[in-house]
Amino acid sequence: MSGVLGAVVERLAGGETPRAAARALGIPVDLAEAAAAECERLGLVMRAGAACGTCAPGRTVACAGCPFAG
Repeated sequence: MSGVLGAVVERLAGGETPRAAARALGIPVDLAEAAAAECERLGLVMRAGAACGTCAPGRTVACAGCPFAG
C-alpha cells in the first residue's frame, strides 16, 4: 500500500490515533480519519474499543497476546 492511505495505515499499526498520524504526516485530521475509517471498513485495522468487549489488561492469561494489554 502506498501514498497517504499506506502512510496512515503504518501509523495506525504502530498504535497512533488518526489525529497523531495526521500531525506526524502533515495532513489534515479529517483526511487521516477518513483513511482510518476506510481501513476499518476494509478490515485492515480495528478500533481499540471494537477489539474486545472484556478488556481488562492483565486480567486473564488470554490477555497476554493482546496488543492493547500493554
